[in-house]
Amino acid sequence: MKHKKLLSLAIILLLTSPQMLFAKKGEPVLRLKSGDWFETDVQVTDVSRTMDYNFNIRYEVSEKSADGNLVFKVSFDRMNLKTSTGANRWVGYDSYYPPYLENNMKSLTKQVYELTTDVSGKILKLKSLSYPQKIDFTLISVKSRRSDPIITFSPDSILSKIHLKQISEAIVTSLMSGKTAKEIQLSLKNAVGGDYLANAYVKSASFSLPKNAVIRGNIAHIAEGDSLYINDELIKFDKDGSFTANILVDPKSMTSLFFGKGANLKTLDVFLKPSDTLLIKADALDFNKAVSFSGNCAAKAALSKELKAVYEDQFVTNENNFKAKSPEEFISFQKKGKDDFDAILKRYKNRVSSEVLNHYIAEYSYVQGRTKLEYILPNNYLQRLKSNRSFDEFPKGFFLSIDTMPVLMDNLQDNWYYQFYLSELLNYQQVKLAMVNGDQYGFFADFATSLASLKGYPLYYSISESFKEELGRSDLASTERLKPYYEDFISVCGDTSLTNPIKVLWTKVRQWLPGSPSPVKELFLKDGSLLNLTKFKGKPLVLIVNYENPNILEGYINLIKKQKGNQVHFVIAQLNVPTLEKSRIVQKLKELTDVTYVELSGEGDKQQEGVDIKFMETKVFTFDSDFRVISSYLLSTVIGDHAIDNRVEDLIKKAIASDTMTPEQKASLINTIGWSVGSILFTSIIIFAVYRARLTELKKKNALKNQIRELEIKAIRSQMNPHFLFNSMNSIQYLINDKQYLQANIYLEKFSLLMRRVLNNSEASFVTLSDELEAIKLYCELEQLRFDFKFEINISPDVNTRLTEIPGMIIQPLVENSVLHGLAQKGAEGELVISINYQQPYLKIIVTDNGAGLKEKGSTHHQSFGLKLVRERLNLLNAGGLAGNLELSSSLGENQSGVTAILTIPID
Repeated sequence: MKHKKLLSLAIILLLTSPQMLFAKKGEPVLRLKSGDWFETDVQVTDVSRTMDYNFNIRYEVSEKSADGNLVFKVSFDRMNLKTSTGANRWVGYDSYYPPYLENNMKSLTKQVYELTTDVSGKILKLKSLSYPQKIDFTLISVKSRRSDPIITFSPDSILSKIHLKQISEAIVTSLMSGKTAKEIQLSLKNAVGGDYLANAYVKSASFSLPKNAVIRGNIAHIAEGDSLYINDELIKFDKDGSFTANILVDPKSMTSLFFGKGANLKTLDVFLKPSDTLLIKADALDFNKAVSFSGNCAAKAALSKELKAVYEDQFVTNENNFKAKSPEEFISFQKKGKDDFDAILKRYKNRVSSEVLNHYIAEYSYVQGRTKLEYILPNNYLQRLKSNRSFDEFPKGFFLSIDTMPVLMDNLQDNWYYQFYLSELLNYQQVKLAMVNGDQYGFFADFATSLASLKGYPLYYSISESFKEELGRSDLASTERLKPYYEDFISVCGDTSLTNPIKVLWTKVRQWLPGSPSPVKELFLKDGSLLNLTKFKGKPLVLIVNYENPNILEGYINLIKKQKGNQVHFVIAQLNVPTLEKSRIVQKLKELTDVTYVELSGEGDKQQEGVDIKFMETKVFTFDSDFRVISSYLLSTVIGDHAIDNRVEDLIKKAIASDTMTPEQKASLINTIGWSVGSILFTSIIIFAVYRARLTELKKKNALKNQIRELEIKAIRSQMNPHFLFNSMNSIQYLINDKQYLQANIYLEKFSLLMRRVLNNSEASFVTLSDELEAIKLYCELEQLRFDFKFEINISPDVNTRLTEIPGMIIQPLVENSVLHGLAQKGAEGELVISINYQQPYLKIIVTDNGAGLKEKGSTHHQSFGLKLVRERLNLLNAGGLAGNLELSSSLGENQSGVTAILTIPID
C-alpha cells in the first residue's frame, strides 16, 4: 500500500512538473483567445481631489497571432466625470446620461482603440479607431446666481493615450499573471507637472475571475429552514454552524448578506475591497444583538449594523413614527435622527475610509429627504398651494433643503434609498408646477417637469418611470403620440437598465395595434386548466379582465343584455381579490347567454402575459371574428360613470360592426377585385417581357464567360511558364546539394502552396483580392530566394480585401515582369512596391520597381504576351460600361530608375 502511494505521488509530480517549469520561465497564467473579454473600472483623480474621472473600459480580444500576441478592441462603455472649477462649484459629464436632446436620433460615439500586446501583456501598439465628439461639462452642484457656462473638453484631454497605455498595460499584465485579486494603483504624470492617481480593477469577464475576498464565521443555534445568502449565492453551513465564502467583490458596490427565513430575515450591507477578510460570529436566537465582527474590515461591518437601526427608525417603513406629528415634532424627530447618525459616524471617523463615510452621508440625506417629502405631500400640500395658504409652521429653509439637494453629485444609481427619493421628488415638483400648468398630469406634464427640474441620472430615471406608467394604460393613441419621445429616449440614454424595460413594455403595447393577431391566445385558470380563446373565433369577442372586487362588474350586466342575440361573445376573466364578502353578481354573470365567466390563476402571474394588468384595474379588449385586435382600453373608474359606460358600449358596437359588410364596403370589394384582375394581367405581360430580355442577356453573359475562361487558361500558361518551373526546381536542387535542407523545405512548401493556390484560382472567374495578394506574396518570396530583392505590399485602409473581387491572376504578370526584367540584376539593392487603393468606382493597383526601366524597346516575348493578356481581360471587363486600363511608365531621371505599372480595374 505504501508503495502504491509513493508511485501515485511520483506520477503527480511528473504530471505537474512541466507546469512548474513553465511557471518558472515566466509564462502567463491566463491564456486568452479570440472572443474573450473583460470589463474594468478605472478611477483617475488628482492629489488635491479637484477632479474625479471614472471609466468603464471593455477589452475584447479580436485577434491572436501565432506567436501569442493579442489584439484587443478597447471601448469606453461609460465615462462618469466630475471636476471642480473653484469655489466649490462642480461640473460634470456622464456618457450614460448626456444632456437630453429631443429629435436626436444619432447615438453618441464611443471612444474605441486597438491595442496590441505581447504574450505577457506588454503593450506593443495603441491606435485610435474612432473620433468621438467633444464633451460638454455642465454644472452639477447647487446653482449660483451667476451664469454657469458649459465647459468643453476633447476626449483626448480627459484620458490621454499615454495614460491609457500605462493603465492598460498594468491591467493586462496583472490579468495574464493571475494577480487580478488586488486593486491596481498607479501614479500618472500630467502635462503641467504633478501626479494623477489611478485605481483600476477587473469587475467582470467572459472567463472565471479569481475570488478576491473572504467571509467566514460561525452562527450558533441554526434552525431548520435558516439559510445564508451572500450576493445572491447560497452559502453552505457545516454541522457546527461554521461557514466559509470566497467571493468576488466590487469595491464600489455593497456586499449584501441575508440570514434567516421569511419575515425574520436579517440583512447586512458592507463595503468590501479586494483582499478583505470579514469574520462573523452570531447566534441565530438573537442575531442582531449577538452578532460581532473581526478581520480587517470589521469596522465597516459594525458601522453598517449600527446605522441600520437609525435608518429603520427614520425611513418611511416606520411611517407611524412621523405621520401624525406636528411640523415642530417632525423637525425634532428628524433632528434627533441626524444627531444619532452624526454621533455614530464620529465614532468611526478614524476607523473607516473617507469614501465609506461620504457614501453614508449622501445616502442618509436621501433617507431623510424622502421621509420629509412623505410627510408634506399627503398633508394637503397641493390644496394649500392653490389657496395660497402659508407654511408658517415650517421653519425657514425647510423646503430649500429639498430644492437644493445635489442629486447629481452622487453616484448612487443602484441605491434604492436614492431611487425612492427621486420618485417622491418628482411628485413634489409636479405639485409645484401644477400651479402654473393648469393641474395637468400624465406623461407630457411629467416629461416637461423632468426637463425643467432635473439632469443626468435623475432626469433619465424620472422619464423612464413616466414611460412605465403611461405604457401601462395600453392606450394605443397615446403610444402613437409617445413614439418620438420613445425614440429620443432609447437613442440618447446609455443605461440599459433604464432603456431595456421600456423597450419590452413598448413591444408589448404595440402588439395591441388594431388589426394585429391577438397577443393573448389562452388564459390560465384557477383550477389549473387553460381556456383557449381561439375557440371563440368566428364572431366578435369582448374580453373583460377584472382585478378589482367582482361587484363592480354589475354594471356590465345591462350592457351585455342590450346586445342582439349571437352577434358577440363575452369572456369575463376575474383575478382573485381577497374580499370580506362573497360577490353577489358572479352567479348572475354566469347565467347570461353568450357569456363565459372564469376565474384566473394567481400563481406566477401567468395570466398577465400580454394583458399586463395591475391591482385595482379593469381592462376591456375587443376582437373581430378572425381574432384580430380591434381595441384595448383601461378603465380607471367603476361602471356607473356615464363616460365609461359610453366608452365600453362604443367598443362593443365597434366589435359587432367589424363583422358586418356595409354597401360601401361591398362596392369597394368589387372595385378592388376588378383592379386586381387587371393588375394581374398587366403584370403577367410585363413579367413575360422581362423574362425574354433576361434570357437574351444570360445568353450573352454565358458567351462572355466562355471567352474569359479561354483567356484565363492562357494566363495560367503564361504565368507558370517552363522557364519559371525550371528555375524553381533548379533552386530546390541547389539547396539540397548544398545541404541547406531547412531552406529547401521552406522553398518547396511555398512552391507547393503557390501551385495549389494558382490552380484553385484558375477555377473561378473572379477571386477575392486577399486570395490574389496571398498568391503574389508567395511568388515574391520564392523569387526573393533567387534574386535577394526586397518587396512590400501597401493596402489603403478603405480597401476591404476580403469583400473586393478581381479577375484571378491579373496582377502576377506585372510583378513577374518587374522581377525578371528589372530586379534580377539588382540583387539586394532591388526594391518592389505594390500599392493598392480605392478611387470610386475603380481599384488602382500600382507596381513599382527600381530596376533598369523601359530604356530598351526590345522586350521579351513573355513580357509582351503577359501584358497583352492583361489588356485583353480588361477589355472584357469594359463590357459593363466602366473602362479598365493598364499604364506603364519609366522613371528616367538622374537619380531614378525603374518601371511603374498602374492597373485600373472597375469594381461593382
